[in-house]
Amino acid sequence: MKILHNKFLIISILALLLGISYLYFSHDLNSKDIAPIAFRASLTSSNQSSSEAVSSEDEKISSDISFLTTLVSLKKIKIDTSLFTNKYFNRLQNNAVKIEKVVPGRINPFAPMGVDSVNTTTPSAKIITDSPTQITDKTAILNGTINVSGATDIHFEYGTTPQLNIITPTVKQSLVGTFIKNVLGLTSKTNYFYKACAKVNNTPLCGEVISFTTN
Repeated sequence: MKILHNKFLIISILALLLGISYLYFSHDLNSKDIAPIAFRASLTSSNQSSSEAVSSEDEKISSDISFLTTLVSLKKIKIDTSLFTNKYFNRLQNNAVKIEKVVPGRINPFAPMGVDSVNTTTPSAKIITDSPTQITDKTAILNGTINVSGATDIHFEYGTTPQLNIITPTVKQSLVGTFIKNVLGLTSKTNYFYKACAKVNNTPLCGEVISFTTN
């Protein structure tokens, strides 16, 4: 009899444990805590997207309201025209100075300082007087160019007046047609004139007369 009582007690305890286990796990299955993680992540992402869309729409509405408010406030602005009737304003005068049109810069920016004029002879000229170089108080190098072959008696004519009363000895031209002459014994701070000359087919030809000033 005692054995049957013990078996019944054991069976009752097992049944009770099974009932408690069923109730416990049944409650967990119905709980949101065991919902699939992917499903919960999807729900969270969807909720965030919805909230961001609502926030963006709210910002746009707020910006539109701000813009319309600014437009309305501009209508309240009034222009004060009393400045144009002010006596001090009416005393203002136009002190603009008319600037006459001039030729910008130097015609030949590479010419030495002190050269009063530069060669304006067209490139097609046979003899060209080039600007002088290495001007000092006592010396200067005169430069010329010949655009034809067969030139003879190549020299320079110079002086302190346009009449050019001094003639240099004959000089030789380079392979590119240029020729130079270093003249000595000049007077300091004096204006000199000169031109390049030569004979082409026994015909005397000269370039333009240009001038320079010694140091």
